[in-house]
Amino acid sequence: MKKRILMAAMIFSLIITMAGCGKTQAPIVNKESVQNGKSIDVETSATVDGTTSASVVPEDLVEEYKPKGFTDGDAKKALFVVGDPRKYSVNYDLVNTAMKHFEEKGVEVELRDLYDMKFNPVLSLENFYYAKDGFGEPTPEIKKEQEYVTQADYIIFCYPNWHDTPTSIVKGYMETVFAKQFAYQDTDKGLEGMLKEKSIYTIMNAGFLGGGRGYIGDGVGINDEAWDEYMNAFRVMDDDTAGFWGVENKGRFVNDRTPKNNSENYKEELTKLREDLIKKLDKDFFN
Repeated sequence: MKKRILMAAMIFSLIITMAGCGKTQAPIVNKESVQNGKSIDVETSATVDGTTSASVVPEDLVEEYKPKGFTDGDAKKALFVVGDPRKYSVNYDLVNTAMKHFEEKGVEVELRDLYDMKFNPVLSLENFYYAKDGFGEPTPEIKKEQEYVTQADYIIFCYPNWHDTPTSIVKGYMETVFAKQFAYQDTDKGLEGMLKEKSIYTIMNAGFLGGGRGYIGDGVGINDEAWDEYMNAFRVMDDDTAGFWGVENKGRFVNDRTPKNNSENYKEELTKLREDLIKKLDKDFFN
């Protein structure tokens, strides 16, 4: 009898222990904490020893940039559509570098930070028939974005590579803003793009794509075959989108060689990355 009671108590204790293991502890709210003796930013999970996969620029190297926006002037105009919630990421550093360079080249820049805007990427039933069939009118939110697109000469999508496609908030922008009867229409010969004389471009920070930096043919000897396979796949997708809207596909700048979070030469490596982006932009837009 005593053995049965003891066995029941042990089983009950084991069940309680397992149930406790299944609970998720609420995250610490304070900005910094200590984990295994190492400082950790609990908002980004970026540790000083670089164990995280997040590409985060050290605070003292972050260079923010606020573009001046569009005017009624005749200068070329670049619309930056950004889908990254982290202003301190390497991807956003590329965005800031590019926006600054465009303005230095005399191009007006308008930033549409989709997270700051709290842009709704969901193609709801309310918007579905307008987006897909051109029926009805766009919502005020969508109409405002279409006005920016109409003004722009260059539409530059910027996002980190999380699943080899645009992040969901950017994809939602594409699906809802570039609607039928705005971006494309039916003709006797099939669908025709309506945004002629414009171009699209992509800036994307990545990892595990073959180790290159730039676009097709810009591998660095790590795995050039894999790199070019990815870049050619992106080109197929971008060409299809460009053809759909009637715009030119100017290609991409993809970075697959981000400085390690714990690199002793991080500043120099980040400077080199910025310089490589500027050289690629000069080649693709200004030469």
